[in-house]
Amino acid sequence: MNENILLENLQKKKMVAALKEPKYIEKVVKYKHNLGAALLMTGTILTVKRYVDFLQENGLPVILHVERIGGLEMDKDGIDFVKKYVKPTAIVSTNQGIIKRAKKAGLFVVQRVFLIDTDVYLHLVQDPRNIQADIIEIMPSRAPDFIEKLSKISPVPIITGGLLSLPEHAKSAFDHGAAAVSTSNPEMWKLDLNQL
Repeated sequence: MNENILLENLQKKKMVAALKEPKYIEKVVKYKHNLGAALLMTGTILTVKRYVDFLQENGLPVILHVERIGGLEMDKDGIDFVKKYVKPTAIVSTNQGIIKRAKKAGLFVVQRVFLIDTDVYLHLVQDPRNIQADIIEIMPSRAPDFIEKLSKISPVPIITGGLLSLPEHAKSAFDHGAAAVSTSNPEMWKLDLNQL
């Protein structure tokens, strides 16, 4: 699956299922009609390809959280391993070094940003042209005014997650400019967010 499919899916189905445990993989597939992608945050170098293949064979683009995969080092060899063997649709990382190396290697990248204070926000907005990722994921989702300000200046789509457990949280994120939301709450996966 390529990144165009990911972007198209996120426009149609504005929810990303964040998978923190393998036991939820089947449930994600069950609710795939509501999901634009799966954010895989579990596994090891021995299991990750199987998980990615299974989800993508079931029509879900996979965003692989490379820092959460046991035994995976995201140096040049690790990036080659992910790109040539695991083959997710995209990767997600908080690490600028990984983001730069992955982009240089031709991977589609989501940059996860934790808005822990105003300095993080100001660093992002100082010069939006410095954003190197293809999508930004803002954490937590419950910072609507910051999401709105960023979505107005960001050259790439904004998704948001963290502390998102009710439909109203998703609606607030969309109303403030988020293109999509991510959640690990299986109850949310049952919802068609286009109905909000």
